[in-house]
Amino acid sequence: MTLQGKGFLFRTCPICEGGEPGAILAAVQAAGLNNVFVKIADGVMEIGVSAAGVDLTAPVVQALQHAGITVWGWQYVYGDNPSEEATLAITRTQALGLEGYVVSTGTEYERPGMSNTARQFITTVRAALKVPVALSSFVSPTTIPDSPGLTFLASCDLHMPQVYWEQAHDASEQLIESRHQCNALPNARPYIPTCAAYSTAGWSPTAQDITDFLDTAQTLGLPAVNFFDWDTCQTSLPLLWKAITSFPWPAQPQWSQAARSAPTIAGTPTSRLSDALLFRFLAALNKRNAAQATALYDPSATQVWADQIRRGVVSIQAGFTAFFTSLPSGTVFSLSTAQAHDDLQTFAWKAGPLSGETILTLKDGKIILDYTFIF
Repeated sequence: MTLQGKGFLFRTCPICEGGEPGAILAAVQAAGLNNVFVKIADGVMEIGVSAAGVDLTAPVVQALQHAGITVWGWQYVYGDNPSEEATLAITRTQALGLEGYVVSTGTEYERPGMSNTARQFITTVRAALKVPVALSSFVSPTTIPDSPGLTFLASCDLHMPQVYWEQAHDASEQLIESRHQCNALPNARPYIPTCAAYSTAGWSPTAQDITDFLDTAQTLGLPAVNFFDWDTCQTSLPLLWKAITSFPWPAQPQWSQAARSAPTIAGTPTSRLSDALLFRFLAALNKRNAAQATALYDPSATQVWADQIRRGVVSIQAGFTAFFTSLPSGTVFSLSTAQAHDDLQTFAWKAGPLSGETILTLKDGKIILDYTFIF
């Protein structure tokens, strides 16, 4: 699994927006975010849990996931007690039902002999967590084979370098160089940068910095970008917040080579047509909006869904309504693979304990035939 679209890292999620899950969700949606990263631990200290032991992060995670927002957890690690840090990473990620985990490292891992510490930590985490794991570290990591950064990265699924251009305003240049260096690593991973959205020592990015960063990220074909951090940016840097939230970046699925090289229909690239339709289709599923999903079908469409055959949009909408009602609360649909060819769209998906494959036949931008297999 990779990530799509814009994301934000929270430092103290439970107290943002007054700690009200609904208000946090509204702010996330208004910002056009697809991904949220909640801080779950700082070293061996839990984050987002009250002094009385109440988990204040859990209701926020549930509200976001129920609305189709992807929620990962992140933890800053120091390496002084890797076993306890790893245990906390595992227990918090599992308890919150998070869809991924990010290990964030800094200067503490520049000390001599920290490669073994990194190996101990990441080995323990990967043995227990069954979700994607990402590394958030320096903008341009070392290429020394036994460095802690490469030790972490070898066991991660994604690379989220911290592209922070402090005391400068060359966001575009730093992003290009960071991607070049990270892609040249011996164990390079899919690259999703984290952009500076905070102030320090009298410096902060400008709105133009943010726009340059996002323009460059899209030019490079990056699937997603993240920002650090919500707490500072949303409350104290209104111009940056506006630049981030007003920049359009709809999440799109990662297409196979077959989809990217698909032929065209009436001069329009097939992948562009089907990308847009699939994005709307998945959005409707994650919103549990039967009417929105059905609007993508031709009025006379046929749907073969598991062992049910439905003809016409009235029957199809009733089928979606019943299916959504049967799902456990908080179930999120995620894309596994997708291919587009001519007027056929095929994709595999997961939703909680369910897995499925859907084959759509399109005509004039509408679904006329839907074969869905549920495993």
